[in-house]
Amino acid sequence: MRDFFFIRNKIGSLLFLLLIMVATSCSTTTGYRSGKYASSHKRVVKSKKSSKTYVKTVSEPKFSSKATVIASVSGIRHEIIDYAIRFRGVKYKYGGKSPDTGFDCSGFTGYIFSQNGIPLSGPSDIQAKRGVNKTMKQLLPGDLVFFGDENRISHVAIVAETSDNHIQVVHATTSAGVKMDEITSSEYWSSRFLFGKDIISSR
Repeated sequence: MRDFFFIRNKIGSLLFLLLIMVATSCSTTTGYRSGKYASSHKRVVKSKKSSKTYVKTVSEPKFSSKATVIASVSGIRHEIIDYAIRFRGVKYKYGGKSPDTGFDCSGFTGYIFSQNGIPLSGPSDIQAKRGVNKTMKQLLPGDLVFFGDENRISHVAIVAETSDNHIQVVHATTSAGVKMDEITSSEYWSSRFLFGKDIISSR
């Protein structure tokens, strides 16, 4: 009888450990997170290529080939945003193209994308010729957004976070260097928004 209880307790312990392992290996979180900026409108999953999380943009079955391709693009988006945010506080410099000298707006976007394997150079109006046009509602993290007026493009930024109600960008500004800004609630930025560009998916 004592052997029976001993075996039953061992089996119970093994089942408990198995449940713990399954629960921890299959857990997911919600929201895109980077630093103090977080959003809960997208579901975040683990990339098979790395241990980092990224925003899942499709609802296809987990093992479909299409989902794998899109997941790879989303992983690149995460890498670009994570890298860009590291440079918050770097000073503004007209014509600047590196963190050592400082950045202007197009120098910053060019540096971030080029360092992540997507060559990008030139002033903002040249960068605006790349990729596929997007409206504000179509933007995803990692897209570029352009500002100006009917006569010229005057500024470019990287979308860092999106939701139904707001868009956060990271960019090099003349007033404060590299920083984060919420553009949809800003009269200044929203009134100057021209279009977005996706140069990641169109590579």
